[in-house]
Amino acid sequence: MLAAVCCGLAAAAVVQAVRPAPPPTVDVVVPARTLHAGKPVAAADLTTVAVAVALAPDGVATDPAELVGRTPVTSLPAGLPLHPGLLPGGGVVAQAPRGTVVVPVRLEDTATGWLRPGDRVDLVLTGEAARALGDAGKGSETDGRDDAYLARRALVLPRPEGPAPAGGGLLGGATGASQDADVTLVAVSEDEAPALSAASGWGTVGAVLVR
Repeated sequence: MLAAVCCGLAAAAVVQAVRPAPPPTVDVVVPARTLHAGKPVAAADLTTVAVAVALAPDGVATDPAELVGRTPVTSLPAGLPLHPGLLPGGGVVAQAPRGTVVVPVRLEDTATGWLRPGDRVDLVLTGEAARALGDAGKGSETDGRDDAYLARRALVLPRPEGPAPAGGGLLGGATGASQDADVTLVAVSEDEAPALSAASGWGTVGAVLVR
């Protein structure tokens, strides 16, 4: 009996000696639940999980505090290691992809009800805007052209929270407050912005949801 016990202890010691050390890990930040586009992230929405250092993505967030208050532009599933670039911040411009600009537009009524932050849309010139631009002598760029698209794969952005800024116009102010609920913020290329802004200033534009 004593010999058997000694053999068992010796075997356990050998196994422990040859067992490789566990790989080093790092705590990475992941959503505790699905993060929805346009909704600021709260501390309760985040948690951390231990991941092997070799498997952790470069630049992954390790401190939940640095992501609290940011707003994702697209839904993020629970358990996904979060990179700060996936939650660009609460400011309007900060949420636009690099190399794009933000343009406020008024879309046709049929589009405003079903679009959500993170959607991609093609924006098209409608008859209303085309007639207004033509009457103003600004339709030479669109008259007779085959392509009525003002922007391709524009990214729908969340609307900023809080009161609208003063000054009127599309984004706020006393004169425009009643109309601002109809404004949609989109991120487009710099080349597409001028024509899109002009068309939206003269009327609504159409939207086609794309993948």
